[in-house]
Amino acid sequence: MKLRRNIKPLVLLHECGTTMLELVEGAIAKQELQVLRSYFRGLNSILKEDIDAINNGAPIIGTHFAFPAELFYCFDAVPICFETLSYLSSAVLTNGSEDFYDAASNFGIPYHACTSQKGVVGMTLKPDYFDVDAIAIPTAPCDNTIGMYQFFSEARNIPVIAADMPYRHNERGYKYYAQELRKMVDDLAKILHQEPDYDKLRKAVSYSSNSIKYQEEINNLRAATPCPLESMINPMGACVQNFFAGRPQKETFYKEVAELARDRVKKGVKAPGMEEEIRSYWPYMSIFFSIEFCEWMDRELNMSLVCDMFNHFFFEPIKENATVDEMFEGLAKQSMEYPMVRQSESFADVFLDDTLFLAKKFNVDCAVFTAHIGCKQSVSVIQILKEVLKDELGIPLLTIELDIGDKRLTSIETIKKRVREFKKTLL
Repeated sequence: MKLRRNIKPLVLLHECGTTMLELVEGAIAKQELQVLRSYFRGLNSILKEDIDAINNGAPIIGTHFAFPAELFYCFDAVPICFETLSYLSSAVLTNGSEDFYDAASNFGIPYHACTSQKGVVGMTLKPDYFDVDAIAIPTAPCDNTIGMYQFFSEARNIPVIAADMPYRHNERGYKYYAQELRKMVDDLAKILHQEPDYDKLRKAVSYSSNSIKYQEEINNLRAATPCPLESMINPMGACVQNFFAGRPQKETFYKEVAELARDRVKKGVKAPGMEEEIRSYWPYMSIFFSIEFCEWMDRELNMSLVCDMFNHFFFEPIKENATVDEMFEGLAKQSMEYPMVRQSESFADVFLDDTLFLAKKFNVDCAVFTAHIGCKQSVSVIQILKEVLKDELGIPLLTIELDIGDKRLTSIETIKKRVREFKKTLL
């Protein structure tokens, strides 16, 4: 197989991340932005390792945010999550991912297509900019997502393997999907001309399983008042969960965050700069294109974003001595119960029940729903979600129509104004 070597987005993100970390460590007091420091230390380390591996001949596997990336570490390969790559660029680069979105639009991708994949579409359209050797994805959580991957197969001639995710989330469904994952590994082995190494898979699964234990502790600690963690943990956590998957950096990040939250709760102190007047739960996604929005909420609005959909997980770690079959079944269950997949691929009552459960767990005063233009399936839930939150918990829901990756649809100034006015109604 002839490997493709253009990886400019990874190089650019590594340069930006390195500069960001240098600024934070050189200009900010040690007790400030500790979560951000841990995040960029892990991110920069992973990007450097990936760039070196690719330059030394490792193939690139493009994959999806709701897919168990640990799976791909049974090969000598570098998995890159397309959605994270799009939104990392939108958060870190000066002009975000706008050039990539425009390149995709000029090709013919509609404006309302999800920017989570649209960014990488634009990257692959730019000459000598970004290439992928194979793509492995699930058939979930939405048609908009899966439809976009046809572009890579048909227009870019990249092999795309899709694991069929069943509709029913039960033991029969998990076993069926585990078989699909095994078949995907077999297909990738033929494309990459490599034999799967399940000892490497076990090591990758171990890092992520240890992370899940820390994540559970973190979410229990975040229920404390005031919330011990900065709101920025939420957009960063969405990246860490898949981009760090199967790596020691993931375990390290969540271990450091758990220790930080544990220490603050024990001492009864709040996160630096946070004066928590209002606690909010976001039943969908945080805003990815503005890296400072969460800090604005904490420091200027005194309104904490305690948790969002992507930072609470309804699945268990895979046991340490799991057989190969048990690892596949565990990864299948985690993928099917992954945030957004769990709530959007099944019946709407799952979405409603999870929202009520988490809003109650975190003892919040309100909820904020980011109605992302690319998520067509979520819009139908908003009104009933608003009614359920009001009837069951007596809390209001603010809905903001936007594109979480493209600031041009709804500007950050407009979003701040909406949230500020919403807060006034709560006091």
